[in-house]
Amino acid sequence: MNFKIKKKKKVLVTGGTGFIAGWIIKHLVEEGVTVHATVRDPDDKQKVAHLVKLSENNPGEIILFKADLLERGSFNAAAKGCNIVFHMHHHFYLNSMIL
Repeated sequence: MNFKIKKKKKVLVTGGTGFIAGWIIKHLVEEGVTVHATVRDPDDKQKVAHLVKLSENNPGEIILFKADLLERGSFNAAAKGCNIVFHMHHHFYLNSMIL
């Protein structure tokens, strides 16, 4: 399935440091799209290094946003102005609950 995303549109990818999210981000920035990527800690140089490198070597742009699924509203800034969302969150356990 092929589809085109207009380069002027902003795209939100949650779970930006994850394996699948990384591939989605790679393809988007190669096409010149601006990506808002949510990560747990944008200051963790080791975890975001591959995203920084992708942003430097491609026509698209990656903007990192700190977001935490347990903090209400923490995705608001990342989602602002985005027309498309790739939600790559996966469940995790918290006090015997699956989120």
